[in-house]
Amino acid sequence: VQFAAAQRTTSPQVLIQKHLIRLLGVLLPNFKVEDTPSLLEVDMFHVLVGIVLSFPSLYWEDAVDLQPSSISSAYNHLYLFHLTTLAHITQIVVSSATESPTARSSDNSEEARSAQSFCREVCQYASGQDIPGWHVWDCVKKGIMPYLRCAALFFHYLLGVSPPEELLQVSEEGQFKALCSYLSLPTNLFLLFQEYWDTVNPLLQRWCADPVVLSCLKGKSIAIRYPRKRNSLIELPEDYSCLLNQASQFRCPRSSDDEQKHPVLCLFCGAMLCSQNTCCQELVNGEELGACTSHALQCGAGVCMFLKIRECKVVLIEGKTRGCLYPAPYLDEYGETDPGLKRGNPLHLCRERYRKLHLLWQQHCIIEEIARSQETNQIFFGFNWQLL
Repeated sequence: VQFAAAQRTTSPQVLIQKHLIRLLGVLLPNFKVEDTPSLLEVDMFHVLVGIVLSFPSLYWEDAVDLQPSSISSAYNHLYLFHLTTLAHITQIVVSSATESPTARSSDNSEEARSAQSFCREVCQYASGQDIPGWHVWDCVKKGIMPYLRCAALFFHYLLGVSPPEELLQVSEEGQFKALCSYLSLPTNLFLLFQEYWDTVNPLLQRWCADPVVLSCLKGKSIAIRYPRKRNSLIELPEDYSCLLNQASQFRCPRSSDDEQKHPVLCLFCGAMLCSQNTCCQELVNGEELGACTSHALQCGAGVCMFLKIRECKVVLIEGKTRGCLYPAPYLDEYGETDPGLKRGNPLHLCRERYRKLHLLWQQHCIIEEIARSQETNQIFFGFNWQLL
């Protein structure tokens, strides 16, 4: 939040306005704008944070730096939050259309009836299948909890409003009601659609006209489910010799000679790459990049984590010019790593060390670890990370 507030004073307001318009293009789709992502292809909490923090830029004019009043800001936050919440509920309802109810229920609550009514409205735009209201409400209630928790934390730190003590309750039902109360939402979330129906109805028609959404409403299976599963690093074999066997069978797809290769394993996606060889260098924006660096741009937006199999070392990369080595999560019977495989002792996966690598990634600490490592190991400043 502090970083975003600082960006408002250091970045051009015109640039922030363009960023805001692009984010709003997801919620207020205009088919004349190219490259607008589908409703199902975005994370709504990410959109919420972006539009809330960049919305004040709309008050800016040439040579006049206006700021919204506290009352205007409060209403802006409320309506923007309601808009993203409505979009997220639609995401969950659309994705639930591809699921078959596992059991029958006689739930005839107000929420189930509202869900049934809303689902019929959505399905009429795509001639989709009718889904039981109780099933839709169950999917929405389970799927929206992570979004509500994140939104509560965000507004707590943005506005300084203390959360209710009821959030400490163990039961999910108690937490759901407390979150709705804290965020000014009705416990029957579908009442939001009734409150803003004249505004939301044309938006629903545009959202449902998207090809990805249409295919879901017609029952075609997709990989998106709510709540979303947390990303994790790939599964590694217990015995390091399995990785060595994979490396020995690796053949560079761009080279037919028998030159010694340096296979590396991306810990984000599991791709095996040919590192430090000219055969796999790519030209990106006029620059020659090695296989790892170019893969990092696609797989992790420039930040990535690789295992150099024949050296038993982990490589952390950030951008085109920075990186560092990190101990591999494989230990011998004495609890020691074997960088370079010089000792030749059997190595086995250490779950605790791999968990630390996992946390390093999930807590966005890779860049910090690279900076810390380069402070203590000046030798890596001379290494050409760009061609890794």
